[in-house]
Amino acid sequence: MAAASATSSSELPECPVCHDGYKEPKILPCTHLVCKKCVVSWLHKAGVKGGCPLCKAPILPSTSQGQRDLDTLVNDLPTDLATMALVDSHKMLRGRHVCMVCDDNIAATSFCLQCDIKLCKKCSKGHAKFPSMKNHKVEDLNKLTPQQLAEINRSTCNVHDDRPAEVYCSSHRELICMLCATTNHRSCAEVKAIPDVATEKRKELEQQAQRLRDRATALAAQIKESNDILKVMRRKANDTFDDLEQCMKKRRQKVNTLLQAEEDAAMTSLAELEKWREALTLNAASVGNVVQSASGGALLGMMEGLTSRLDDLESQTGTTRKMEVNDLTLTFQKLDQLKADIAYLGQIRKPTTTPTTIHQPTQPAPVTTTATSATTQRTAHKPRGAELARVLRVGDRVKWNPEWCISPGTKGTVTAIPSRQTAMRGDDPRGKVDVRWDGYGGYDHEGCLKMGHGGVYHLDLL
Repeated sequence: MAAASATSSSELPECPVCHDGYKEPKILPCTHLVCKKCVVSWLHKAGVKGGCPLCKAPILPSTSQGQRDLDTLVNDLPTDLATMALVDSHKMLRGRHVCMVCDDNIAATSFCLQCDIKLCKKCSKGHAKFPSMKNHKVEDLNKLTPQQLAEINRSTCNVHDDRPAEVYCSSHRELICMLCATTNHRSCAEVKAIPDVATEKRKELEQQAQRLRDRATALAAQIKESNDILKVMRRKANDTFDDLEQCMKKRRQKVNTLLQAEEDAAMTSLAELEKWREALTLNAASVGNVVQSASGGALLGMMEGLTSRLDDLESQTGTTRKMEVNDLTLTFQKLDQLKADIAYLGQIRKPTTTPTTIHQPTQPAPVTTTATSATTQRTAHKPRGAELARVLRVGDRVKWNPEWCISPGTKGTVTAIPSRQTAMRGDDPRGKVDVRWDGYGGYDHEGCLKMGHGGVYHLDLL
């Protein structure tokens, strides 16, 4: 966990909380190193749910309650023994160097890495004369680094504190001396030399670390892919609505042109009607005056001429018709359908389940009020079934698949993919489309058809 301490071996590793050499450094879940006493003190102050002093990440599991077992909970956190050994090495090398063999308090000049003792010049020469020690590595104290000293740091037996641990019992997971190996652990299945076990454990840890690195790389790739998909979705949505906005502007201009033409025609008709109304009013008033003021002879003398004129006026005004809204060329039903289609296009529905991966959704084609023949957009081979379901678009002209046909000869136009009607009922619209049939019973009728749902494909291209 040297990376966790982030401290050079030439410097004394210091706790980031107390700013002193580590004392039993604990590895927090966020990999930061903090002294055990500092962790306990911090949690007593911040509470069991308190986070790391450096990054605020949780220290203890959320199931931990109360502070009565706080020392035990912190003690269960892993201890960085390598950093502890490095701190001890720093302290040893910074202390007063006195020969550990002489009794005369003589300054030490060298250190035996095997015996773990300081030696003066005289004892160092005598140390090398012993046959069992002549191969020991003795280093100059002025050149010995804390890292070298930490690497040869030896643990003691779990039972005998005065004996160095020489072997490891895998059955009991204990560092033991040779005495314990030949007595208490004589029947254990695996008792091996510490270097051999350490080599095996290093390989296991490295393999596990490699798996974590591979997983991190895969997650990074997935995050990048998801971000790219989100950007594409955003761009496609913006492009779609930009196109729709332009389309609506053009449609509005066309509709306004139609309305203006209808208005001009209507105003011409109304002006003509106004002339006839004035003529009828004037003639009616004239006739009224004659009836009221003319003598009998005069009335009879004008009767034939007046009657003929009134007959002509009545016959001509009888050919005029009352203008109805339905007489307009513009079909308002199509405008209402377009409004509904645009409203459905803008719906955002939350998924019922959270997807584990992000998939790029199929973007619906912009809705138009006129059907576009799919035959001119595809090859002579007309797709059917699942192949057609993948390429079917709004506006395609379709007919019932003979296999599922209940109304022979029925033809229509696709109006929504996936089915708007199904979605508005709260059901899953995937695998279904809406079709407006031609002249069904004297009027257009819209129905929901299966195109993949349950393995059923109701439609073929015209």
